[in-house]
Amino acid sequence: MNEPAIRTEEQIISLFPDRETLICRGWVLKRMEGQLLVYPLYYKFSEGDIPENIRRCEEIGRQCGAGCVFRIVEHTNYHLSSILTDNGYGLEKCGMVGGWNLTTDTRELCMKEKMSEGLFLKNGNRGTGYVMVGESVIGIKRQGLLLLPDENLPDTGLEDILRFSVENGIVRILADIPGKEELPKQYGRLGFRRAYFYRCYQRED
Repeated sequence: MNEPAIRTEEQIISLFPDRETLICRGWVLKRMEGQLLVYPLYYKFSEGDIPENIRRCEEIGRQCGAGCVFRIVEHTNYHLSSILTDNGYGLEKCGMVGGWNLTTDTRELCMKEKMSEGLFLKNGNRGTGYVMVGESVIGIKRQGLLLLPDENLPDTGLEDILRFSVENGIVRILADIPGKEELPKQYGRLGFRRAYFYRCYQRED
C-alpha cells in the first residue's frame, strides 16, 4: 500500500468538512459537485468482494442522485481498475498531486520579495477558508493546509501563492494537477515535489 498517498488523500478529504461523507466498508464516499466521489483508501476485503462494494456505492449514489467516480491513487488497490473496467467503467480523468512544504529557506526567500497582491482569504463553514482572486476561488485552506485544485490559477503566479501562504500561516500546499503524470517544471522550480499519480473512473453510458 502507498501509505504516504493515502495520508495525503485523507488530508484532501478533510478540506471539505461541510460535504456529506459516508464510509462503505473502508471506502470513503464524498458528495462533490453532483458526483459521489469514492476514495477506496482502505483495502480489507478479498478481490471477490470488490464488485459487491462497487454495487453498494452505486446504490448509495442512486439514492442521492449522483453518479459514482472512483479515484484510485498509484500503488493501491491493484485489482480495482480492471474490475471497474469489467463492470462498465471507463477512465474519466487522470492527474497528479504535488506537494510543497514550508522550510526556513522558503520563508526567507518569500519574505525578501514584495507582499502578495490580489489574493485574499474568504472564511467558509466549519473552519474552511477560500483563497480568492476577485470572484474566483483558486485554493481551499484548512488550518495550515492549502489545496490548489485543477491547476486553477488565472492571472496568478505560483510565487504569489507561496508568499500568500507564508503570510497566512500555511505550511503545506497540495496541487491537484489534471492530465499530468509528472510535475510541471514551474512547480518543481519553486520547490514542489511529485507526491503521486491518480486515475478517476466513471461508468460509461
